[in-house]
This record gives sequence, C-alpha cells and structure tokens, in this order.
Amino acid sequence: MNRKLIIYIIILTAIALIGLVGIQLYWIKNAIVLKESTFKRGVNEAVSNTIYKLAEIEKANIYKRQMNYYKQGSIIFNSIDSINNLILEELNPSSKQIISDSLSGSAQEKNGITNSRHTDTLTQKQIDALNKRFAGIMQHSLQSNLFDDLFDLGPYRPVEKRINEIILDSLLSFEFLKKGINTKYEYGVFCPVRNLLVFQKTGNFLKELMEESFAFYLFPDDTHLNPNYLILYFPNERSFLLTQMWGMLLISVVLIIIIILSFFYTIYTIIRQKKLSEIKNDFINNMTHEFKTPVSTISLACEALADKGLKKSETLYENYINIIIEENNRLGNMAEKILQSAILEKDHVNLNFEKIDIHDILTDVIKNISMQVEIKDGVINTDFNASSSVLNTDKVHLSNVFINLIDNANKYSPKKPDISILTENVKSGIIVYIKDKGLGICKVDQKKIFDKLYRVHTGDIHDIKGFGLGLSYVKIIIEELGGSISLESELGQGTTFRVFLPIEN
Repeated sequence: MNRKLIIYIIILTAIALIGLVGIQLYWIKNAIVLKESTFKRGVNEAVSNTIYKLAEIEKANIYKRQMNYYKQGSIIFNSIDSINNLILEELNPSSKQIISDSLSGSAQEKNGITNSRHTDTLTQKQIDALNKRFAGIMQHSLQSNLFDDLFDLGPYRPVEKRINEIILDSLLSFEFLKKGINTKYEYGVFCPVRNLLVFQKTGNFLKELMEESFAFYLFPDDTHLNPNYLILYFPNERSFLLTQMWGMLLISVVLIIIIILSFFYTIYTIIRQKKLSEIKNDFINNMTHEFKTPVSTISLACEALADKGLKKSETLYENYINIIIEENNRLGNMAEKILQSAILEKDHVNLNFEKIDIHDILTDVIKNISMQVEIKDGVINTDFNASSSVLNTDKVHLSNVFINLIDNANKYSPKKPDISILTENVKSGIIVYIKDKGLGICKVDQKKIFDKLYRVHTGDIHDIKGFGLGLSYVKIIIEELGGSISLESELGQGTTFRVFLPIEN
C-alpha cells in the first residue's frame, strides 16, 4: 500500500474519530446540563411548596388564636352580667326597695310627682354607671391583651419564633421526596437585617451555605418588611446527578473507548501489515539471493564435470564433487531454517523432553560449528562453571538454539571471531552466556531483534547471510522450555546473549 495513501487514511480516520468523540462529549455535556436544570427546577418547586405551607401554618395559628380570644371575650362579657346580678342580690332589702321606689319615682317624676328618699340611698342610675364603667375596663383590658398577642403572633415576630425547625425539616424532606430528590441536604434561615444565620440543620456547611447555596424568600406576603431567606445546599449534588445518569454515562464512555481502541488497532494493523509486507519482500529477495549462489555454483560444477572437452583428473573430480557437496549442504541448512519458520506460526511447539547434560549439548554444537569459525581464523572459548547441568529438555530444539546463537556470533564478527561460552548455576536453574566481540547491536534494533523476519539493517551489503528467522525461533523455544533470553550489546563492542533454563521442568 502506498505510504501517502496510508497517511491520508490515518488523517481522515483521525478526523472522523475526533468528530464522533466530540459529538458524544457534547451530547453528554448537554445531558448533564439538562439534568442540572431539572434538579434546580425540582428544588424550586419543592421549596416553593414548603414556603407556601409554612405561611398557611402561620395563618392557621393566627386564626386559631383569634378564635380563642373571641371565645375568651364572650366568657368575660357573660361574667359581667353575672357580676351585675350578684351585685343586685347582695344589696339589702331596703336598698332593693329604694331601687324599686326609685324606679317607680322616676315614673312619678314624669307625672310631676317627686320622691325625696332617692337622695339618701344608692340609685339605679348610679348602679348602671358603675356597671358600665366596669364593663369598659374589662373590654379595654381584653382588647389590649388581644392586640398585644396578635401583634406578637404576626409578621413582626422574629423569624425563629415564626418557624418550627422540626416542621420545616419535615416539609422539606417530604417535598424533596415527591420530586425524586433523594440526596443529603443542608438548610439554614438567614436574617439580613441582623446579618445572622438564625439556625441551620447540622452546622457543618456554614461556608457552603453562605456562598454556594440556593436562596428563597420566606413569607413572600410580607411585602413591606425586610425579607428573611431560606438557603439550601446539597453536598452531594454532583454525585447525585451522576448517579442518576450512570447508565447513560457508562454506555457513552464504553462506546468512546471502543471507538478509540478500534481506531488505534486499525492504525496499528495497517502499519504492521505494511511492515510485514516490507519484511516479507526483503525475506524473498534475501532468500533468492541466498539460494542463487549455491545453485549457480552447483550448476557450474556439474557443467564442468559434464564437459567432454575438459581434461579431467582425479583431483579435479574430487574438487568439483566437494564443491557440490558443500553447496548442497548449504542449501540443506537454508531449507532447514526456512522450515523452522513454520514452528513460529504455531501457538505451541511439540517438545520431546529427556534428561540430558547441557554441557554435552554445547560440546556437540561447538564441534559442528567450529570449522566455520576456524575458516575466519576465529576461536571459541569455553568456561563451564555450572556444577548442576542436567536438564529435562528437548535435545534437538535446544541444540538448534545454541547453533543459531553461535552462528550469529560468528557471522557478526567480521574479523577473527572471538566467541566465549560460559555456564553458571543460579538458585533455580542454569545460565548460559554466549559472548562475541563483533559489530554489536544498536538500542533500536535490540527491541526488535527477536521479531520474526527482522534483520539488523546493513544497507545494500549482503555479506551477512540469513533470513531473520533464527532469533525469533530461539526465543520461542527458550520460552517453551520454561526459560528466558536477554541480551546486552553496544555498537562496536560486541554482544552477550544470556539464556536461562530451569533445572526442573
């Protein structure tokens, strides 16, 4: 796939992803704003109902007191009549006669007849005046007390006397539950004239009540008076709203994560496929180059042996036959390496475990590969320090592992390879070190050195043969045997491979 086309696809996909995520986040934001508006509306309605009920309760209390005073007034006036009767009953008989005569005398006066005895005793007129005065005093006292009590019961009373905290809290709880607001709340009553928070529910959120609360007029009918305020604060408002929206938010977050992961996985797959395509092309080119040389050499040797015009001697025959054998072995080794790549495609490698001394395996491998090292005037040094070296392992695959590692050490040592193989025991197994003093591997390549078909770049130079299969095969086999492999390397300073294998497997 064209590199520019991949870049365009990535850019377009990224724009689409950003757009989708942006729309999703915008929708979530609007949903939260809408939920907050619904919450505030519910609080306003609940508090309005509470304030209205508080005002109605106060009016009912005033009316009840008025009725009590009217009832008390009726009793007092009845008492006045009773007192009048008692006064008359307590008067002596002569006074009664005088009063009676006075009454009759009054009638005679109208007819021009007078009675001189009324000047000496209590008259009915005086008694009436006395009763009237007494009734006035009682009525004035009753009205005065009634006015004082009504004044004390009305809107001029202090707000703490007009509101019962228990009733207020009960009304708020009831109204909030009706509106579906089932979360912790704090309330307070604030008097701006006195600059005082008269009372509050718990006293734990004074600062929040004064700075972050809902504020409502108490007793809105008190139009000509300084208002008092009912203030409310919800400590868990945000979490309450999110809890109500958790299902929607969870689905949205999951969808956003899926979209983002899908995007990155798609980009990763595209880039990986592109790299894999490049690696496979390099592998095919390298394999063609690797096979072409021995095939051409064998072909030339066969043509020389088949040429009847060429004088042939026993020595010539042996030389050409040796060339054919060597190149044929070379082809066989390359074919074996390619076949090993089939193992890398499998999730599990079939291993045949047996008890064997790892030093014996290393000795056999060194014997087989030493000729290739000696051709370059190189040496292989050994230092087997492991006292416990018997493993339960697969001999064939483990031998291939060490062949690949020692062969790499030889190939990447351009002048007189100096290879060291050491063993030592650790607590749970044995460690094999394979060191060389060759080209070394840069930090970037070290991270990818065990990837399939990956080879350290050497430009267009093809003097270092291989298919990039050896180290990936090594890693898989070591891990299947329960061990691990790592490396340390610096450019121009050589490379050290560290292979750990457990004693008991």
